[in-house]
Amino acid sequence: MTTRSPLLAAAVLVLIVSRAGSAQAPADLRAAAQARNLAVAQADAATWDKLTMDNFIVVFPWGTMTKAQRSAQIKQQKPTTAPPVQHEQFQAVGTAFLHRYQIENGSILEVWVRDRGSWRVATVQATGLDPDSAAVHQAITAANARFIEAFKRADPATLSANYTDDAVLMPPNMPAWEGRAGISQGFTSFLAQFSLVDARLDTKDVILSSDYAIERGTYSWTLHPKTGTGADIVDTGKYLTVWERQEGGSWKIIRDINNADRPGAM
Repeated sequence: MTTRSPLLAAAVLVLIVSRAGSAQAPADLRAAAQARNLAVAQADAATWDKLTMDNFIVVFPWGTMTKAQRSAQIKQQKPTTAPPVQHEQFQAVGTAFLHRYQIENGSILEVWVRDRGSWRVATVQATGLDPDSAAVHQAITAANARFIEAFKRADPATLSANYTDDAVLMPPNMPAWEGRAGISQGFTSFLAQFSLVDARLDTKDVILSSDYAIERGTYSWTLHPKTGTGADIVDTGKYLTVWERQEGGSWKIIRDINNADRPGAM
């Protein structure tokens, strides 16, 4: 496959759109479109294969995939609930149909054709939609509030649920906690030594890029040692957290690092 494939596929789609006319989509086409979307959500590669042309190509923002490549990807997915389809439109192009819709964080354009007596997809153009910045800020603020409450409850399970399975948390003065299991173990060990008296997270800014949000902020907290007679530890610092948008629109942390403002030994 050449590097010009995405441009060629996009050009073909533009040409098709310019010649398209509105028409009522046949019932069997609508049923096929629903079945294909459901097959993707349920990791049902067999059904997806039947509804996809052999010379199929999909153009993603990051590159193209053939039918074999996309099928292999679907087989590796975990089955989920199919997200709702929004702003759905069908347009006739001769004997073919364009199927436009939005789903989760993307805008999709499919070309459906009649092949051996049934409807099948010939090509797909997928375009990422940037999330609403205000909504992302609200989601992160809510997640941070739940995080603090879970810390006060000494609830490592809820704390680690904020992170993806392959996340990495990099606390100061100790090795990184890698993966959901490592993060859960890290929180469990920390909470066995300290209880959180009070805490505050203050988001300074958020940089959005497609499915990722980079949060920069400051923290302040008071920790009470559970053993010994040591005084409470009052600490302030800063953090950088990378959030990843999940299926269904929620956000989870994939990378997390923080360090204290207090001077340390050099």
